[in-house]
Amino acid sequence: MSEAAVTIALPAEIIDLIVERAAEIVAERSESASPWLTRKAAADHLGVPVSRLEKDRTIPCHRDNGRVLYHRKELDEHFLALGRDA
Repeated sequence: MSEAAVTIALPAEIIDLIVERAAEIVAERSESASPWLTRKAAADHLGVPVSRLEKDRTIPCHRDNGRVLYHRKELDEHFLALGRDA
């Protein structure tokens, strides 16, 4: 059985509405998510290797019973400040 491709033409206004709704859904989900990230999740969030978080002692983190946690807002603020210094 072969699969057939289906093409649907949508007006630009409809595509804009879909994009706006998708953005709203993403914003709602990110607001309800915990701001605390594991080292791997923090690295993924920033798009950097985990080793950078392990080695760079200037990146803000919090320790809890052997776990290292990162706060999303603190990470964003830290890296935005790096861009201002350049």
